[in-house]
Amino acid sequence: MSVSVIELWNQVPSVTLIANRQQKETVMPKIDPSAAFLLRADQARDAGILPFRREDGCLWVAAAEPLSPAAWALLDPLGPIRIYRTVLIDLLMAQWQVYGEGNESPPLFGEIAVKNFSLNPQLIDQALAAQHQQKGPIGQACMTINLLNSWQVATVLSEQTGIPLNNLLDTNPPDHPNLDDIWSLLTKEEWRHYAMVPIRHTSQEILIAVVNPFDNKGPMSLAAKTDKRITLTLTGERDIAWRLASHYQEQDLNLSQSHLLSTSPENSATKTLTRSQSLTLLLMSLLIIVMILWRPQISLSVISSMLILAYATLVGHRLWIINKGTQSQNDLRFTAEDLQKLKDSDLPMYTILIPARDEAAVLPIMTQALEQLDYPGDRLDVKLLLEEDDETTLAAARQAHLPHFVEIVVVPVAEPRTKPKACNFGLQRARGEFITIYDAEDLPDPLQLKKALLAFREKDSRLACVQAKLSYFNANQNLLTRWFTAEYGAWFDLLLPALHAADMPIPLGGTSNHFRTRVLKEIGAWDPYNVTEDADLGIRLHKAGYRTLVMDSITYEEANSEFINWIRQRSRWIKGYLQTWFVHMRHPLQLRRQLGRKGFWGFHLAILGTPLMFILNPVYWFITSLWFMTHWDIIPHLFPPGIYYLGMINLLIGNFAFTYLNIVGAAKRGHWDLIPYAILTPIYWSMMSLASWKALIQLITRPSHWEKTQHGLVDWKKIGGQTPNVVGQEGSH
Repeated sequence: MSVSVIELWNQVPSVTLIANRQQKETVMPKIDPSAAFLLRADQARDAGILPFRREDGCLWVAAAEPLSPAAWALLDPLGPIRIYRTVLIDLLMAQWQVYGEGNESPPLFGEIAVKNFSLNPQLIDQALAAQHQQKGPIGQACMTINLLNSWQVATVLSEQTGIPLNNLLDTNPPDHPNLDDIWSLLTKEEWRHYAMVPIRHTSQEILIAVVNPFDNKGPMSLAAKTDKRITLTLTGERDIAWRLASHYQEQDLNLSQSHLLSTSPENSATKTLTRSQSLTLLLMSLLIIVMILWRPQISLSVISSMLILAYATLVGHRLWIINKGTQSQNDLRFTAEDLQKLKDSDLPMYTILIPARDEAAVLPIMTQALEQLDYPGDRLDVKLLLEEDDETTLAAARQAHLPHFVEIVVVPVAEPRTKPKACNFGLQRARGEFITIYDAEDLPDPLQLKKALLAFREKDSRLACVQAKLSYFNANQNLLTRWFTAEYGAWFDLLLPALHAADMPIPLGGTSNHFRTRVLKEIGAWDPYNVTEDADLGIRLHKAGYRTLVMDSITYEEANSEFINWIRQRSRWIKGYLQTWFVHMRHPLQLRRQLGRKGFWGFHLAILGTPLMFILNPVYWFITSLWFMTHWDIIPHLFPPGIYYLGMINLLIGNFAFTYLNIVGAAKRGHWDLIPYAILTPIYWSMMSLASWKALIQLITRPSHWEKTQHGLVDWKKIGGQTPNVVGQEGSH
């Protein structure tokens, strides 16, 4: 060893680790076991070092002689390092106190778990196999296979490392005075990402609770922001989630209610009509009234002609959808070989939001679906979003045996009482790089998360959303569910893929849409005042320059099987489409530039055209019936010769187009048994028209009122007698 190195080593500050060499059990409180256990016992002994504290933004490490290259290699990943000299006997004694005698290592995690919880050693072997596959902590692997819960894992880690245990849920310690100063050292996202919370602090020390004492990134990030010593205590994942939720609840609620309104007010449905839109509608209405009073026959003829032309355009659009949707495979498909290339250890964190209000009856279905997902549990971040006053569902969820990766998030009672507000609240707590939404009764394709991930990796950063297809597991329950299933086949297998192929904006479905979390937050997430927040979000993504793909992966839902319940649901959807159209038409020229020519017209045909058809249908049914009953002379004048024939074409070709669309949709899904019922689609239209007029009235009287759809109405005897199982369902039939 050169003299210069010795001289440099002698300049390194020294530290005393042992308080009393005669009383070997007494160790100076300077040794922090959470710092020491950043290295394994054999690593620390072989390298002749001992990490013993975090302070001044550094990890303090004791050594008896200059560090070897191997020792530096061990310490390099742990962050900024400060070396202290100590006497060799002190170092060995301190290592003995922390790690155990001689070359023995501390008890292994599995050994402690078997001893404390009377586990079969073979179960620990299963956990080790899961850990090897996932490349994560053994504690996470034990939770993944439901061997231990998060508090039991914390208990084992505490015994293994000597780090104190702190039950935040039971003791409910009050926040230390001025603890907000400590919270402010890191962002909300950082506290959540590192899964840690501050517990108390003094003038010299900050105590933080963590779930993984072997991860140094969070503590060192905090240490870099303060000159205080950082010490750790252990707790469970649910304890951390509860403390984070309590601290950030008010901020999360404000963001879930008003983020879009404050950042992009022109895209918010807080008000259905702007002042200029209201004035325009008023002037147009006055003009129409004046024209009818002045020239009633000509005016009514012009109005009727324009509406019939619009209807003919919508019929043509549906014919185009049939052609475009059946021409080729417009959806994204992956082979089994593609999916097998994904390694569990390389998969990112994936957040799933499940808004559930008055859904106690379907929680068993939800649990089954989550357990069937082919995605490692330690990389799932599931937020079950329950309303604060929904005591029945809250009680059922707390008593249910939910998987360890499910966090119950209680959404405070606040207006608006809508699904998008709840989703926004859950989004504030999302830890995943990607995020999706499932309804509580959904049964998604188990491979769906991996398929969405492959889509994001295969495409460029303009791809912001991947929409899975939706279908129903109770399609054959009654006539209504059969119609509903055929309609969904047409929507998700023909309409949405055709819109994607034509580069038109895609109105998203309310579930199974997968997003890049970063992009979702960037555009303001969901509009809490829009009752079809999914369709609105699809339009905003397209306006912002992002794109949506449809992938060949099915999520099965519960089809509405009761007429009144169906009317409530459908009228909400149609009201939301009208809301969305008015919101995005506040600046028509700007919208034309943002969407492009094709996108602009596609927006009108899909968003306005869908409710407009069903609003117009009963008007012309009434006029036709009135003619046959009264032969009123004014009726023929409403239809000039060319318009009359166009109206006849609408009646014949329109009936054919819409019926055929549902038939093709059912056939493309392999639902051949639904085709005879799809022929009766015109009866279904009359129900659509009833819901549309209800929606139009509510748009004026209660624009942001959310009419809740009741689930759990399935008659299992009619569809096979048991809860559906979707294992193996990888896409369309």
